[in-house]
Amino acid sequence: MGKLRYGLALAVLLTGMPAMAQTVSDSAVGNFVDSHSSLTRLGKIARWEDGVCPNVTGLPANFVKFISKRVRDVAAAAGAPVNPDEGCKANIDIVFTTKPQGLLDSIRAKDPVLLGYFNNTSEADRMAVVTRTIQAWHATQTVDLRGHTLIDSRNNISGGTAQNSNAQNSSGNRLGDGLHSSYYHALIVADPNKLGDYEIGTLADHIAMLALAQPSSEEACADLPSILDITSTQCRKETPAKALTTADTGYLKGLYQADPGATLRTQKDGIAFHIRETMAGRM
Repeated sequence: MGKLRYGLALAVLLTGMPAMAQTVSDSAVGNFVDSHSSLTRLGKIARWEDGVCPNVTGLPANFVKFISKRVRDVAAAAGAPVNPDEGCKANIDIVFTTKPQGLLDSIRAKDPVLLGYFNNTSEADRMAVVTRTIQAWHATQTVDLRGHTLIDSRNNISGGTAQNSNAQNSSGNRLGDGLHSSYYHALIVADPNKLGDYEIGTLADHIAMLALAQPSSEEACADLPSILDITSTQCRKETPAKALTTADTGYLKGLYQADPGATLRTQKDGIAFHIRETMAGRM
């Protein structure tokens, strides 16, 4: 873990550097949105509605403070809610460990809901396998018309013990049922033994992106570069991103300004609009 380089200069706030105007195709933007947007049980894109509260463990205190602050800063710049109390109960756990699979095995046995929604045991087993040097798992919840929440878990959906029995109040409207998805918890696990070539600023940006949004595929290698490419075995090895890219920042801005109750198509169109505007230098 001592190999991690302290590259403070790379940690530029989303709004701290003017974007260079770029013209991109609609298909490139659409593919970027698709690759960065995992769908919830409702078939929608989730985001944080509770104040973001990161907790970093497994690194020296200076790195812990740096990464935690970076996640908060990126969240605030994107328009995501941030818990101002640094002593808050964490809803984003960022764990650096040399035994990541052991950690996942323990979570799978004791608190599998933190690994996200699954339909069956074999799917849950696949979700609990560490495949990347930095990897994220998001637990989501369904929010109804009255603001009641229900964690998306197999027990809750199938009629088992529910967090809140009123959480499925819907409008019955064919154009929108009044239900939407939000994040309940995020877990990000990283193996420091495999990250010695990265500066801490690059890692912090990668972690912030994983904390605030859930990609559908980190191996997609979309046309537009992303900070998420750095741990891919295929993407842009000659010119890797060293910080959040313009497309990344546009995605986050679009995600946190979108209507969470809108249809999936409307959500994606809104995010795509913000990416195009950000890359054109208009945001």
